[in-house]
Amino acid sequence: MFCGHEQGAGRNSGISRYVAVNLHYIGNMPAMIQGPVTGNVYRFSHLEPVQSVDPRDAVDLLADRQFRLAR
Repeated sequence: MFCGHEQGAGRNSGISRYVAVNLHYIGNMPAMIQGPVTGNVYRFSHLEPVQSVDPRDAVDLLADRQFRLAR
């Protein structure tokens, strides 16, 4: 559903094997969140509420009511 695998992409190739998901942060305070799966750091604020997130992290972030899929 979320991932689009690229053939030949190695684990350490530096190229993501997944298609990013845009999440919209609806929280009031700026947030710096470390992705629970990838360890990537995502920064959200009211000025930049939409960020591209690795889908492996997005699954857990969407469980938080402060995040929605961006349209």
